[in-house]
Amino acid sequence: MIDWMAASVDLLAVLDANGDTDDRSALLNDLNGTVGTNVAEVSGIVARHFFGDVFQVGDPGRGRFYAWRCKLENESGDMVGLIELGGPATVRNDGTITARIELTGVGCRLYETSSGSDHAERWSLLASLLGLCDARLTRIDIAADDFAGQYPIAWALDQYEAGSFDRRGQRPKARLIDDMGNKTGKTLYVGSRQSENQLRIYEKGREQGDPDSPWVRFEGEFHHSNRRELPLDMLTDPAPYLVGAYPVLDFVSGIGERLRVAAAEVAANCVRAVTHFRRQYGPMLNAMLHASGGDQSTLAKLVLGATRSTLPAWCPNADAAAQLLSVLLFAPSGVPEAGNGHSTAEPKEA
Repeated sequence: MIDWMAASVDLLAVLDANGDTDDRSALLNDLNGTVGTNVAEVSGIVARHFFGDVFQVGDPGRGRFYAWRCKLENESGDMVGLIELGGPATVRNDGTITARIELTGVGCRLYETSSGSDHAERWSLLASLLGLCDARLTRIDIAADDFAGQYPIAWALDQYEAGSFDRRGQRPKARLIDDMGNKTGKTLYVGSRQSENQLRIYEKGREQGDPDSPWVRFEGEFHHSNRRELPLDMLTDPAPYLVGAYPVLDFVSGIGERLRVAAAEVAANCVRAVTHFRRQYGPMLNAMLHASGGDQSTLAKLVLGATRSTLPAWCPNADAAAQLLSVLLFAPSGVPEAGNGHSTAEPKEA
């Protein structure tokens, strides 16, 4: 799956495609200046051209390499991407005036599930739009998920020591972030982030809050360089590029299912929420039960009186909350049984 995407595009081609005929000299001077009167409007045009109405465009702010940036936001106002404009970094060697677009992992998921169409269709559409605007991918993250934990961190470490990640006879640098047994999740980095690509292998389920999750994610981060371009085909068929860069990952046979990933993230966050709830509020609920004289109907009224109309940030809808919480709260052991999205077996340790 695509878990991060950034590209530079021909800004004037985008404006032409959207029928913008204003004075380009004045517009570019404005984007390169310190006032930026047109930044929000132009950012909105760029965002809608490539992503439709999936994202909201935030207020302009000063950028780093580009003069201006506008956040792409979800319905809750969280940043899920960027539109960047203006400044000397916008001009390619051939004189093309560019804008930069970026989607985070959450932004990628929102984009490809926004219309209800197949995620491959969404990425094919974006690749076509990018191609028509002389786009150059500058970064793309390709991820593959091992939900069953068949290839854990310990396996990856063994492969590294055996030389399976070597390139042209050279062993890349590696770094292990160890959770020291506290089950918050280990991460193995192969290669440096300053190089053309880096592989991250980490315990995604534990990162999301489920200490017993076996879920491992393999994530390759690829960067454009002076000697290598990132083809737009990486958006439509990412798996071969991940395996091509890291042949040891030949078990990756296709594109991950986003809906399954989303469900796994919700489940992991639910486990964490229930664990924290029991630890923080269990004694208070016990006190409330005693205050009600052991009458559970009275206790239920007290609990109902404390509820709000909103849901936790990690939960997409009430049905999902009901299904997950019914398993977690009312299972005899207090944890989901195997087959409900989590394994009760102890995961392998590195």
